[in-house]
Amino acid sequence: MREIALPTQLPPVAFTHNFGRFNDSFGVKNNEFEVIYLNKELGQNYYSIRIKPVKYKLEFTEEKIAQSIKLNNGSEAIFSTWIEGFNILVFENNNWQYVLSVDKKNSEAVTKEVLVEIANSIK
Repeated sequence: MREIALPTQLPPVAFTHNFGRFNDSFGVKNNEFEVIYLNKELGQNYYSIRIKPVKYKLEFTEEKIAQSIKLNNGSEAIFSTWIEGFNILVFENNNWQYVLSVDKKNSEAVTKEVLVEIANSIK
């Protein structure tokens, strides 16, 4: 029963559909909100935003972190490539953990810097 702020910026690739849903994880009902953007013609045009309370956050070991990045609000973001097929940016904002995930096939268009810009678009 808390407000969730979404990024106002999207990756610079074409999407035909977007979906939102609540997921149950850690045995807790509706403790994660997920938004998926996809292109039915171009499978590599896939982007998702997963948001969950910080108390249920994903933890990253050192070897899974490609780079730590400072966001405009002063918080730290983690860029990782350890999930097969995806680049992810993970950060916290207002007691929520955000996981931005994009297909690695779009790495030239959706760079790490683009993911950071998207993260910085949350107000």
